[in-house]
Amino acid sequence: MRKVLRRLIGDDGGAVAPLVGLSLFALIACGGIAFDYARMAAMDTELQNAADQAALAAASQLDGESGACERAVAAALNLVANSSLFANDGSGPAVTLSDPGICNDDGTIAGFDGDTPIRFYQDKAATTPSTSDANARFVDVTVDSRRANFALTPIVAAFTSGDLAASARAGLGTALCKVPPLMICNPFGDGAEVDWDAMRGKGLRAVAQTWTPGGFGYIGPQDANSTQIGLAFQDPVFQCQEINTTLPVSTGGPAPAIAAVNTRFDIYDMGGGGGQALSPCLNGACPAAVNVTKDVVRAGNASGNNACKIHTNGWELPASGRRFRPVPAAGTDPMRSFQTASQPIDAMGLPRDNCHYTSFSSGAGGYTCPSSNHRFGDGAWARGDYFNKYHSGRIPADAGTMSRYDTYLWEITNGYIPNQIASGSGANALWQHGSPVCSTGTPDPTRDRRVLQVAVGDNCSQLHGASVPVEIGSWIEVFFVEPGLPNPGRGNGDSGNEIYLEIIRKVNPGGDAAQVIRRDVPYLVR
Repeated sequence: MRKVLRRLIGDDGGAVAPLVGLSLFALIACGGIAFDYARMAAMDTELQNAADQAALAAASQLDGESGACERAVAAALNLVANSSLFANDGSGPAVTLSDPGICNDDGTIAGFDGDTPIRFYQDKAATTPSTSDANARFVDVTVDSRRANFALTPIVAAFTSGDLAASARAGLGTALCKVPPLMICNPFGDGAEVDWDAMRGKGLRAVAQTWTPGGFGYIGPQDANSTQIGLAFQDPVFQCQEINTTLPVSTGGPAPAIAAVNTRFDIYDMGGGGGQALSPCLNGACPAAVNVTKDVVRAGNASGNNACKIHTNGWELPASGRRFRPVPAAGTDPMRSFQTASQPIDAMGLPRDNCHYTSFSSGAGGYTCPSSNHRFGDGAWARGDYFNKYHSGRIPADAGTMSRYDTYLWEITNGYIPNQIASGSGANALWQHGSPVCSTGTPDPTRDRRVLQVAVGDNCSQLHGASVPVEIGSWIEVFFVEPGLPNPGRGNGDSGNEIYLEIIRKVNPGGDAAQVIRRDVPYLVR
């Protein structure tokens, strides 16, 4: 008996069983925590995905137009459906978002309390609540909370995950692609309020390499070659420009810009060799407009490398005594003649505002443009001289109120594009060509080659090259009135740095006209 007892006491078989028994509670508790924590983490991911999707859906509607906030709320509630497979609180699988009811009929926003599931802000940091549809640029969305009832963790007296929710903030990123990189300084001064609709038909003399009212420069990340391409090519390919309050800017040189713009007038003032930014224009990448009526002429037998350039064997101005030169004329009839010379005008493009001719401003009466630096005109141009030269006998009844852009479209619509012999005879006769003769490309019918959307800078007095970004106050649509000459050949006081435009209207960039492509993409901030 004693031997058996000693053997039993000395036997260590099964000694681990008590240890397992004692630690079983802790092992089950750890397994339960791991299982239930995985459920809770998965549910949190589901809720965050739902908040992200709802915020992106809401941000897609923040276009600044009337009803934007109301549409954003509807999109967040209805556009995307999300499910939670790991919530087991009896509320069903759908992740829900409470209808906040925060958008008033007038587009203003109310209800910025802590319980509001959708909130709109003017800034990315969400420090300034929005006050209207127009300035609601970012949206915060919080989905309804859910709960996971634990299966095993109650062993350690934890029964649920508690209420879990998720929030996300999103905004709408807008970029312009294929946008011509042209900007002008606000003609009335930094930050001036401009009624662009009232400016319709008024001429603008934009001068390069100056940051004064009416000056022009280039926006965006383009280099010099890309700037030329953006102004010349029908389908330029370069980096899209995000629409922010500021954009990089550069004055650049006027000559490349003028050469690029002139392709739209059927003037190809560039060489054909490789390595030149505009050389592909000679292969149809830069088609001219349908109507290129201008004040330069070309010999009927023009040929060779210079035939399509500003050159004595290509496009050239008429003799000095046979060019259009306006001076003030008595009366108030908008169709009266302003031409000084008694001899015929060889060629006359759509003219700039009268006051933008030095011959006019220095003539009788000393008339000058209404703007202090003569950049902005008053919309008075020599309608009578133009219509009588090209359209005598078929002048429309409203010609006295037509803008140059109206006249340009009227000529296209009615087949009245001027194509006349200007002077001379035989093969050497000079011709006025209103229809393209040099262009080899086909213009896109949805994009008028003499119309551009351009940015208007509102802080030009602060600009110094590219060191300060330009603040864009608005975008306008403009009509190119005449081609630019690389030297003061017209004898009107031009320096060769000018382009002459006519205001058409204020536009929503990329939305009101097909000159550029606008891309709106919602993105998550957090």
